[in-house]
Amino acid sequence: MSGIPEEDQERLLTVLLLVLTVLSGLVDAVSILSLGHVFVANMTGNLVFVSLGLAGAARFSVVISLVALGGFTLGIVFCRTVLTRLSPLLVLVSAATLCQTVLLASATALHALDGSRSGLVLICAVAMGIQNAMAGRVGLAGLTTTVMTRTLVGLIGDTFTVAHDRRVAARQALSVAALVTGAVTGGVLVLHVAPPVALGAATACSLVVAGAATVAARR
Repeated sequence: MSGIPEEDQERLLTVLLLVLTVLSGLVDAVSILSLGHVFVANMTGNLVFVSLGLAGAARFSVVISLVALGGFTLGIVFCRTVLTRLSPLLVLVSAATLCQTVLLASATALHALDGSRSGLVLICAVAMGIQNAMAGRVGLAGLTTTVMTRTLVGLIGDTFTVAHDRRVAARQALSVAALVTGAVTGGVLVLHVAPPVALGAATACSLVVAGAATVAARR
């Protein structure tokens, strides 16, 4: 068991997952704006892009979207079969984000060297698959770190119910704000600076989370 009181650990995990939500916005901004019309964090979008590609829409590559889906799947399988055995949760978060940091740092270097687009998409998607599987294992209500559809449904719909949980609502609102912040920041960096800089910012987010989780876990 971690030496951190349960309530404090929940607060820390909330902050860490919000940082990872910012990261999700950053990497999807990079993938959409500089790697073609593809998501690496949001697989719902890729399923739609595959469908549009199959329908003949020239702007959407079936292959690159399938690469993203495959990488995401690999990340989930790796996290579920290897990392989720770790406990307590802070150790899991530490291990998952350390793996993610290595992958995103590799993608940053590859992008700076004008590496393969498919390779970049694959690496980033594996990193985001790991993040999503880890966030699911942590299981904080209102914090998925990527998909906002259910978050918005909960935030808007639950407001009108008697059993409305203000803590969960706050997480949901912050989660939406974090994703938007990451996407806007990523868009600005890609369009006005350079795509590798945006990936570097995502790597830094992952490293901060890994460091904080590691220090907390050692307590």
